[in-house]
Amino acid sequence: MRTLKLLLLHTKYLCLELGRQPMYLISTVLFPSMFFWFFGVPNATDEMRALILTGSFSGFAILGVMLFQFGVGIAQEKETPWASYLRVLPAPSWMALVSRLGAGLLFALIAVFGVILTARLTTPLVISREVFEPFLISLAIGSLPFGLMGLTLGLACPPSAAAPVANLVYLPLSFAGGLWVPPNALPEVVQKISEYLPSRMFGECLWSALLGTELDQKYPWGLFAYGLLFFTIALVLYKRREEQSFR
Repeated sequence: MRTLKLLLLHTKYLCLELGRQPMYLISTVLFPSMFFWFFGVPNATDEMRALILTGSFSGFAILGVMLFQFGVGIAQEKETPWASYLRVLPAPSWMALVSRLGAGLLFALIAVFGVILTARLTTPLVISREVFEPFLISLAIGSLPFGLMGLTLGLACPPSAAAPVANLVYLPLSFAGGLWVPPNALPEVVQKISEYLPSRMFGECLWSALLGTELDQKYPWGLFAYGLLFFTIALVLYKRREEQSFR
């Protein structure tokens, strides 16, 4: 119980810290909605297309927070005295990472609601209660592999390289995963690669939830496999960093 209380307090204050940074809020909350306004609205000509595009840009918002903001934030913080101070506090060493993951998920969901609000105001989007709950569940669970990917990126990269590397991962994953254009509109070579990308698997889960169609189980299992892979890599990197910093 004490550990859970500390975890919630740490997450709360991390959210307050991030919420007081205007550039973080703009890049996290507004950019996905702006991208939807520019590229989604012109193509959302009917209810089904509006649903698909809302799912796509919601996934795009999740990727932006988890890969760029979350990963780069860890890379920058790990070299600061604050990170060392947190490490010597009477709390589990994993708490700072889990708190950041929780804060990242919160801001990612806020960004998603920004996309949904933009879609409701500018397109013929209608999301029924029957599909809205599965959609939120898919968003929350599907975001975890990308949070672990961001964690891996943040632990592996020095602060100066984190942002360029995050962009090199974020933009190709978004495009090749079919989050900007439908997968069948991608170049033929990219379509073959797309099937194996976590962003495509995430998109398929979101589209299936919103359209109420049957989901091929290879997509959630593929996301689970990616999550397990990045968890393992992040755990190895974290233990190595702990040994180097506190031996």
